[in-house]
Amino acid sequence: MSAQNPNEIWQVEVGGQVYEAPFGELGIWIDEGSLQPGDKVRKGNLRWIEARRVPSLVPFFNAKERGLPLPMVVSTTEAPQPEAPRLEPVVAQNFVPEVSLPSAADPIAHSIAIPTEQTSSYRDPNFCAVHTNVPTVFACDGCATGFCKTCPKAYGGSVRICPLCGSMCRTLSEVQQKQAQTVHRVSAIAEGFGGNDFFRALSHPFQYKTSLFFGALMFMAFSLGKSASALGGMYMMTSAIFCTMLANMLTFGVLANTIGKFSHGELEANFMPSFEDFDLWDDVIHPFFLSIGAYVSSFGPFIVVLVIGFYFVASSVASEMETFQQNVEKIPGTHYYDSKRTFEQSERVKGVLGDMSEKQAARIDEIDDLGEADEPDETVSSAEIEDPSRRESREQEELWEMAQKSRAQSLEAAFGKSPDTEAKEKEAMLQGFLNLAAPLVVIGAIFFLWGVFYFPVACAVAGYTRSFTATINPVVGLDTIKRLGGTYFKILLMGLALVIASGIVSVVTGVIFAPLDLPAFGNIPANAIGALVAFYLWVVFSCILGYALFKNSDKLQIHS
Repeated sequence: MSAQNPNEIWQVEVGGQVYEAPFGELGIWIDEGSLQPGDKVRKGNLRWIEARRVPSLVPFFNAKERGLPLPMVVSTTEAPQPEAPRLEPVVAQNFVPEVSLPSAADPIAHSIAIPTEQTSSYRDPNFCAVHTNVPTVFACDGCATGFCKTCPKAYGGSVRICPLCGSMCRTLSEVQQKQAQTVHRVSAIAEGFGGNDFFRALSHPFQYKTSLFFGALMFMAFSLGKSASALGGMYMMTSAIFCTMLANMLTFGVLANTIGKFSHGELEANFMPSFEDFDLWDDVIHPFFLSIGAYVSSFGPFIVVLVIGFYFVASSVASEMETFQQNVEKIPGTHYYDSKRTFEQSERVKGVLGDMSEKQAARIDEIDDLGEADEPDETVSSAEIEDPSRRESREQEELWEMAQKSRAQSLEAAFGKSPDTEAKEKEAMLQGFLNLAAPLVVIGAIFFLWGVFYFPVACAVAGYTRSFTATINPVVGLDTIKRLGGTYFKILLMGLALVIASGIVSVVTGVIFAPLDLPAFGNIPANAIGALVAFYLWVVFSCILGYALFKNSDKLQIHS
């Protein structure tokens, strides 16, 4: 280490106050905690520098940090010259015994001439502290001193140790890159999450047009493949399930990749994951389970309530349909047709018409009898006095309506349900669900709102942890919401804007391509365009979460 005069006066700036003390007392100050590594010191009128940058003080800080005894200050004198009749002045020096590093092994032996008095003054960080005319190659993580290629001690070929303080040395490019990342992170955190990040998220996918194009095409193909189940059969059902897994693999693969890179400061990274090293578990099964975890943790309670409600509704509708079918007469022209049933039905119709005629005749007789009476019976209402032809017409219309309903059911059984029937059934199911007990409806609404509120943080947890157990654990999600604070409500507003945009696109395309709506398959052109837009909006949503986590990485303890 460099020699210092223990009686030389140094100045120390602590808490805005400047103190003076001999250099020999600075070690005591360090031991007492009065002098910290970040405090400013200087010798004489030299430039102020941090105490950790003074090589003569570094051993004291290291000993303080490691709990070792402080280096001893020993005064030494130089031997008198034989040719000189007088003694040289006594020079006081600091002698610090060498501290061995327990983790270092097999060092490459080489000697370094440690500079003396001038090292305590300001040095150019671009040049080596030992060889002042050689450019800096390594920088120490502890004392931030720069060294050339040969100065740091080498261990194992790749590890470099500072000769002054024993800390790890890194290449100058690594240090500069880390410093740039630190500055960028600090400035981003200071800026905060806001509207600028929303517009950055909207534009980021277009920086990688090829990835956006092929990713959207893949998602569209997988989304349309889900409708293969409408064809029926085991193979079509399997294909639909596989397409669902692939669609979830793609979306949550994009989500995890984007959040993982953005949260660690790689804000210009491609949102699409790399498929060069394709792995079935990492690229298909794991993202699928992450998506399941996100949906279950968000909408799981609502799905349970929904299943219970639809069970009651379906039971009620099935009972009504069974009663209706028992009352409907099966007429010729349907798939129930056969000669025997047609004959029996004709006989029943004739019997009904005969009974109707007899009743009408009896009613006419009653009316005639009432008309012949001197005083009409006031108990007979006008509704009872009905024209026989009108009554017959009304009963025939009711019989015809029942026959038409039976025929419609037969056609739907053979060729599928018509759009009007599907709409009526959905309306009946919804009305039946709303007619359930009020507590079930209220609980379902609360759980649905919970799912909408919790889904963004479930996706965020799935992205930066890539853990199914963490994704499905609401404690992790609630802790993340707590750490994000007001940022999370901004995420909800941005997500709501994306949902509204997606809804508008779906409505517009549905209206434009309404003539192409096919039974069971749906509106294929509208679904295709909706899938393309949905993939883009999903990428934007992933970028929003990535920006939010990056700008709150200090709160979430996400380290780059």
